[in-house]
Amino acid sequence: MARPSTNKWVTHQVYVTPPLEDCYIHKRPRSSFWYYYLVIPNEGHERKSTGIRGDREDIEVGKQEALKVALNRKIEMTARQQQGLKAKRVKHMFDFMEEFLAKEQERISDYNQKDKIVFETWRVKKHHLNLLRKYYKNRNSRLEDLDYKFLKKYPTWRQKTKCKEHNPIPITPPQQNTTISGELVTIRSYFNYLEDEGYIARVPIFEKVTRESLRDNRRDYLNLREYTSTINSLRAWVKRALTPTQTYNRQMLYHVVLISANACLRPGEVKNMTWKDVEIHDQLSKEERKRHHLIRIRKEMTKTGYSRTVQSPTVEYFDRVRELSGIKRAPKTPWPHIPPEYYDYPVFHKFGHPEEPFGRGSWNRYWVEIKDVCRKWWKGKNITWYSFRHTGISFACSREVPILTVSKHVGADLKYVSNVYYHHEAESKATWEILNKNRLWNEKLDKDRDIPLVNLEQFPVETT
Repeated sequence: MARPSTNKWVTHQVYVTPPLEDCYIHKRPRSSFWYYYLVIPNEGHERKSTGIRGDREDIEVGKQEALKVALNRKIEMTARQQQGLKAKRVKHMFDFMEEFLAKEQERISDYNQKDKIVFETWRVKKHHLNLLRKYYKNRNSRLEDLDYKFLKKYPTWRQKTKCKEHNPIPITPPQQNTTISGELVTIRSYFNYLEDEGYIARVPIFEKVTRESLRDNRRDYLNLREYTSTINSLRAWVKRALTPTQTYNRQMLYHVVLISANACLRPGEVKNMTWKDVEIHDQLSKEERKRHHLIRIRKEMTKTGYSRTVQSPTVEYFDRVRELSGIKRAPKTPWPHIPPEYYDYPVFHKFGHPEEPFGRGSWNRYWVEIKDVCRKWWKGKNITWYSFRHTGISFACSREVPILTVSKHVGADLKYVSNVYYHHEAESKATWEILNKNRLWNEKLDKDRDIPLVNLEQFPVETT
């Protein structure tokens, strides 16, 4: 920080508004530029170059221009403080990004609750602000010189990234406009923070984003043939592993796919699952228990912040995972026969470290391999870890499982399940059977059209 007192580094000192000594211009011995020094009440001081040269031979050259620059800055400082804004200049509009994210980090909780966020939400907010940084590039980004017209065009810029030919930077394009809407929520909250702290006078206004129909923008999923081909490809992928660690990791993630699809679980619910969440289904017969069991989804594991219980036909898969983990079957204990000391351990964990869950790097690295192996079966679909949950839900809907049951089972709103997950497959046999039942019902109605459903005369009205 520059020193405010006059010393060997301050020469040719001239006060801007004498007799006040809160602002003056000066030179430095080894510089040809005029500088100004300004005291800012309650904010310290500011010392910057005026950008005006002053030659050594004629020190008066440029002095008047430098005085004007300093005076204008003092007037600007006074005006900003009168508006309740910070007067001290900020170099970049992103100088407070880390401060904002730190405050958001203080709100992190293990599960969703009022005025709290989960870690994944915080990570997404950080990603959104990095997108804003990339959009703004090398433009003049001082907060006092904020380009509101340029910021307004952010949604248009993001929409253009959907087209690979015109993608301005190598970033993941949004799959739907709801993604851009989510980004704008974070960006507005950042500017709201800057406004509350007094760094900007108003929050930028962004172009409206057309909200596409959920029905037209549901997640990609796999049909039965694609899913079967995917599973077969993953089996071969597991067999091609070269090291014990690689074999273990591939086997684990292969079972993640199976469990995610069959139990309709979100990626976060799978990652955070512990052995205490896996239980026997007491109400089923001995034979039925060999296939079906219960998974307790704790509220801290969910996206919604609500707990639920999932009935899952994945007994075989969890048995395999236990064996892969090297956990010996505990005698005289209910399924999944896990010793008590392992109850709090993650189901999917690092090789040789049953107490440590899979790291994010491992998930990402092996997902790249899975996509490469299965790409030819996915036919250009944007398949993610989330897609296996969607696939399982779609299969349930196609089997005519009551939509209310599906909604409660998967932990999603009834309307959302109906709009997003209920796929109408016109060519399927199930669709033909449903429509045929409807035709038979209409024929019966036509046949009995003239027959009253209830003869009211048979039910005399009682008088009181």
